Amino acid sequence: MSRRILITVGILVSTLTAASPSLAVASDATLKTQIKRNLVAIRPALSGFQEATDAFKPGKSPARLEKATRRLTLKISTYKRRIVAVKTSTATGAKGKKLLLSGLGEFGSGLRQYKRALDKLDAGASKTATRSALRKADRRFMVAAKFEDEALATLNVERPN
Repeated sequence: MSRRILITVGILVSTLTAASPSLAVASDATLKTQIKRNLVAIRPALSGFQEATDAFKPGKSPARLEKATRRLTLKISTYKRRIVAVKTSTATGAKGKKLLLSGLGEFGSGLRQYKRALDKLDAGASKTATRSALRKADRRFMVAAKFEDEALATLNVERPN
């Protein structure tokens, strides 16, 4: 009976040992799949934000832009949460994940700056007073784009069409 247990344990250990390299690949593959899914899921919120930004005039009510900002903030936080949940097992995967999370953090920061500018406009501030907050938001967006591009290049992920 002990011989049967030893053989079973030996087969089990050899199976797990042989499977462990594929687990590392699967983990990075899961990260790539999550990134692609989230890029597709976030696209409508991004285009809505862009349309609301283009249509906004300083004299008008910023309600549409605030709604688009809120929606995009929610999508970004969901994207970030999903990426955090994925475990990586290679150094490349970890680096790409870190870069992507940094980019998402910067983008969220930019959206908060944008929200501050909208709040100033609601309070009756002039366009000049809100200009610095908008510049800070734009810089955050640019930094976020650089992080995201670097992360996608590191992980060898193409943007879905």
